Amino acid sequence: MKQNQINLSALRQSFEKLAENNWALSTDVFAPDFCAKLAQECHNLYSQGELKKASIGPANHKVTAAEIRGDYTLWVDEANSPLQGEFLNCLNTLREELNQFFYLGLKRVESHFAFYPPQAGYDKHIDNPRGASHRKITFVLYLNESWQKDHGGELSLYNPESPDELIARLEPVLGQLILFRSDLFPHQVEKSFTPRLSLTGWFRDDAL
Repeated sequence: MKQNQINLSALRQSFEKLAENNWALSTDVFAPDFCAKLAQECHNLYSQGELKKASIGPANHKVTAAEIRGDYTLWVDEANSPLQGEFLNCLNTLREELNQFFYLGLKRVESHFAFYPPQAGYDKHIDNPRGASHRKITFVLYLNESWQKDHGGELSLYNPESPDELIARLEPVLGQLILFRSDLFPHQVEKSFTPRLSLTGWFRDDAL
């Protein structure tokens, strides 16, 4: 892995915010040119039909419901491309850093590209499915170049103790990394008016 893809100093500063607030936003953990390459890969995969409509519901009863969740996704796998392998290496560096800082015992990471066509969003939800607890930290890395405020597509974070209370609305700008406790925060992807790209996933404490 190219060590300059991650700014470890910026990452550790974001951990301080994560420790204080259970969520954190950083703008300079990943190198901008690396994020631009990931954005191009996402565009290419979508245009090639490799991204599929995302589903919702328990593992034994998955359904697609665009009015609830409208993105197209593809799981990141090192077998897909060297770039995806490099990104997974970066995520494993993040996992090791999280373990050193928080003593979480994280064993693995899962990640997927997410492409939201115009007018698509994702209704309010919590990342740990009912009865599950292995997702510990959610991450979102945004891949949107030249994003404008009127494009919409923000991530809305809500107060865990008062789920109707908005605590942050975050624009999906290229290179922004968001980390938050997977078990705590109701969150919602607001509808966008232009294609919206990201890499998202979870640091988990279970083995495969």
